[in-house]
Parts: sequence; C-alpha cells; structure tokens
Amino acid sequence: MSECRAALGNAPRVFDRETERFLLVNPPWITKLHFGDALAKLVQNSTLRNIFRNGHVVWAHIIQANMELYSPAPPDDSYTYDRPGELVFSPGVSRFVAPSVLEDVASELAGLKYAPNIGADLQPWADYLNAEMTRVAGWQVPDRLSRSSTCFVSTTLFRRRHLPDGVLRQPILPIVVAPKQPYFAMPLPKTYWPTSLLKWWSHNG
Repeated sequence: MSECRAALGNAPRVFDRETERFLLVNPPWITKLHFGDALAKLVQNSTLRNIFRNGHVVWAHIIQANMELYSPAPPDDSYTYDRPGELVFSPGVSRFVAPSVLEDVASELAGLKYAPNIGADLQPWADYLNAEMTRVAGWQVPDRLSRSSTCFVSTTLFRRRHLPDGVLRQPILPIVVAPKQPYFAMPLPKTYWPTSLLKWWSHNG
C-alpha cells in the first residue's frame, strides 16, 4: 500500500492534460444514467478530479461486480465495456485496515443476500445487494458487521483500461477514496501499482 500511495503522490495532486484524460470517464452509456444516481455523480468530471487530486489510497474488497468484468472485453472500444460494482473499504489513512478484515466484512455483507430473518436494520442492505442496480456512496456498514473497524460501501466503476489485463482477477485492490463524505471511490489505475502487486493480481486469478 505504501508503494501505491507513493506512486500516486501526496494530495493535492496536479496531473498533466494527458494523464487527466486517462483518469476521466466518457463512455457513451453515461447519458442513460438517471439524475441522482450515485454512479452518475461518480463519473462526473468534477467528482473524478476531486477523487484523484485529493483522495486517499486505501485497500478495498469487492462485494459484488458485474459478471462481464471477469471475462475479457472485445478488443475494439473496450471502454464501452466498463462496468460497475460494489466495494467495502475504510477511508481513513491514519489507521490501517488489513485486506483480511475487509474480506470478512465483504463476506458478511454478501451473505445478507440469502440470509433469512435478518432484522429491520439489515434488510435495506439485503435489498440493495439483491437489486444489483441500486447504487450508493459512502454507506456506513453496521457496527455488528464491521466489528472494530469503521467501514463504508460505495458503488464504483471498474474501468477496463485501469485494470491489469482489463479483467477482475482478485477481490482485493487499491482504490482512491474522496477525502470526505460522500466517499466516492475509484480503483487506483494499474499505472500506479507496484510490480509485486501486478504479478500477484495476474498470476493468482
């Protein structure tokens, strides 16, 4: 994680025009998103600029993602095959939350989709995950699921060009999180990953 943070640099960050174009999103389907949709807000240029210029680099665990992301995209216009997914993370940089902790929280959350009699406080989570088209930004995980760690869930957009090999191969990855609520989050592009992380991602999928 320290290598990822060093590669992206300290906030506030300044990017040249070419890098900024690489970080921004412009797939054609964006215009079809409904106003107020958290994903629509995430992919706005102003939101993405804030994330990458001022955000924190932390670990995240995938709760669920569009299944197309686990297979290669067609070679032409692969950006049209970017897809959303749900991440759990802890946004603070002063207290490190290990990937193993995030894995446990992600498992607890995913289990709500099929658990009976979960109670009124957890039912909205089950409904959200089962719907698969509901998007959130900075939704705090209930204490009884996250235990000693303060965790949040946000919908993200997995960009093929930012992923090693353009495919999801691992459930853990570094992300960049907005510095304050709502905690919009984007995967850290592979350009800023150390060699060891790139090898782990690609060789153990």
